[in-house]
Amino acid sequence: MHELSIAVNIVDIACEEAERQGDSLVDTVYLNLGVLSGVVKEALLFSWELACEGTRIAGARLAIQDVPGREMQVTAIEVFADGDPETVHDTASG
Repeated sequence: MHELSIAVNIVDIACEEAERQGDSLVDTVYLNLGVLSGVVKEALLFSWELACEGTRIAGARLAIQDVPGREMQVTAIEVFADGDPETVHDTASG
């Protein structure tokens, strides 16, 4: 199940971003997932829970947006810094 290794990589990205944001709490990681990517969405969501266990982002949510093609990209990470939500690592903003 290669979805577990994908989930671990996404968790690593989110943990690094949380650290860059001053040890912020990660609430949600947003991912575009192409329907032709070869990744099974349900398996990735299941693997997400396993990959997050024992990390600084345990309890964070993975929000997957189905898109056409083969794309698989973390588009944004929502963190709580000083108790307020903030979106960081937002690829939509350029």
